[in-house]
Amino acid sequence: MICISNGILPDLGELNDDNKPEKETAPLFSFSYDNTLEEIDGAMKSFQARYKSRRHIFSVAAYALITAAVVVAIIFNPESFFAYAALMFGLFGLAYSLTDKKRARSKTIEALKDMNPEDYRAVFYSDRIEIETIIKPKENEVHVKIDEEADDEIISPLKTTFIPGSDLLEFIENDESLLLVFNRQQIYCFPKRCLSVDQESAVRDYLTNDLSGE
Repeated sequence: MICISNGILPDLGELNDDNKPEKETAPLFSFSYDNTLEEIDGAMKSFQARYKSRRHIFSVAAYALITAAVVVAIIFNPESFFAYAALMFGLFGLAYSLTDKKRARSKTIEALKDMNPEDYRAVFYSDRIEIETIIKPKENEVHVKIDEEADDEIISPLKTTFIPGSDLLEFIENDESLLLVFNRQQIYCFPKRCLSVDQESAVRDYLTNDLSGE
């Protein structure tokens, strides 16, 4: 799972007994997967392409207009030191704005490199999607057992449940993955390499049709 900002995990509210999903319902399909850093970077690129930031667009346009205006000023007055200083400012701002998204992705990837690897399991029901996150120890991480007579610690998987039609869910696909976007802040990346042909088709159909209410 990728958090684009400090998004809040799904809050399904207070569901009464009539509205609670039937836990006994058999799943339509399920699969396990993990994410490589390259797949996460690709998922963020797809997210950024779909949801363009108004601030980013405004910043690029503003610096482009400043740069163009300064170039015109230099043509009419090529000896103006102030115009050349303004040109450098405009070009720097334009370059910084154009590379803003790449820097954000790089910062996220660098942070993920220091985190423990995670495995996931996605279970799709007719009325909900459940995703379990299992955090694994790092290869160089040593577990020290204080009490030799105590049982090994068992960490339960973290489970997140989404309700199509109730939660804000959207679907994006790129060459490597099928992406489930929650609240335009969190990305759940299902790599195609972890899916069979039938599973890939099932996930695509579910996320295309069920999320659109068809």
